[in-house]
Amino acid sequence: MIAYATILMDVLILGGLAWWLYKRQSLDNRFVFCAALTIKVIAGMVLGWIYFFYYQGQGDTLSYWHDGKLIAEKILREPSGAMNFFWNESPDSLYIPELINDMPRSFFFSKISGVLALLSSGNYWIMATMLSVISFLAAWYLFLKTIEFFPSSRLAAAVAFLFFPTVVFWSSGLIKESLGLASLLLMTGVLFTVMHGGKTKVWEWMVVLLSIWMGWNLKYYWMGIFLPIALALGVVSVVRRYNPQIARFDILVGLGVLSVLLLFVTNIHPNFYPSRFLEVICENNQEFMALSDVEDVVRYTDFKPTLYSLLTNSPQALAAGFFRPFVWESHNVLSALAGVENLVVLVLVLTALPGLRNVLTSPNRLEIMATIGYCIVLAIFLALSTPNLGTLSRYKIGFTPFLIFLTLFGGPFSSGWTQRRR
Repeated sequence: MIAYATILMDVLILGGLAWWLYKRQSLDNRFVFCAALTIKVIAGMVLGWIYFFYYQGQGDTLSYWHDGKLIAEKILREPSGAMNFFWNESPDSLYIPELINDMPRSFFFSKISGVLALLSSGNYWIMATMLSVISFLAAWYLFLKTIEFFPSSRLAAAVAFLFFPTVVFWSSGLIKESLGLASLLLMTGVLFTVMHGGKTKVWEWMVVLLSIWMGWNLKYYWMGIFLPIALALGVVSVVRRYNPQIARFDILVGLGVLSVLLLFVTNIHPNFYPSRFLEVICENNQEFMALSDVEDVVRYTDFKPTLYSLLTNSPQALAAGFFRPFVWESHNVLSALAGVENLVVLVLVLTALPGLRNVLTSPNRLEIMATIGYCIVLAIFLALSTPNLGTLSRYKIGFTPFLIFLTLFGGPFSSGWTQRRR
């Protein structure tokens, strides 16, 4: 009886929140808000349904659900030990010996799942909906920030951040990517505000700190590339505002700041250490190759942990990260849909390429070049370390929304790359 009451309360709270936010939107945004939120919640449900029935109860979303229920039950029975449990970065096998996820990032998300289970009486669908709503709110925040500073970007921002299929699907429900991508989108929204001279609120900076902590613990390899680029953009934008003369050299200044920040990043996680970086990528590649079917992988030419091997295989990795699986590589419904979508991405990229000639003279050149660099670098490293095409389709949502926005806004039917700041 308590469980049903909790679920009913959750539904009422989520519904009330959705209605309150809907009423706060401008009239021209309300339909987009409703459509995007509905699709997002449905996507989280469909993801769960696929793992429950298509994959016959196997998959990480169900293991997070399992662990979340155990953690919630343990917290209710022994609240005195809960604080120590949540503070620890690795699971205490004596405290909850039945936990499935014992790797740091998965364990971190299991603890989040435990809080959600506590709030929902362990109902999977409510837990999935909660995360879908959080992920949607992050995407909606960035959508509003984007159209605030680039009013003509409404279509590009809506498609890229709210409706692009794989982005919506793989950032919904009870999976790490829901919060991982939400962290990136929230930070990007605040970065937009800083770069374009808008006013930031205290709560936004609090959300940035939370996003950094959350994103680093869930998707450090996304954050390790995103954070230096974002910080470099922010620093150059602030300096340029107070010293307009630097605008002529902003690219060089940005590269200098980025270089310093990258040196810092390479020393804050063992997998980013220069002596380990290529070895980690190669080891991950070999592990995925050993566990994957031959038709589901990207095969590289004698890939080894050397700079030469990295450079020679990077073009193939970039193509795989952006455009694979191809349509003809499909062997199930999900891969077929991904193949069709990747064909669309290929068309968008090809049509946007002529616009590159305007980048250096664009008033938005820093944002454009930083976004291009982020997408290329993350695509290459993800495709090299994650050659399994199914897993790659999921992981690459860390850059896909930015790539789609860039190609739509800078394509032949938009002047976004040359548009002046508002």
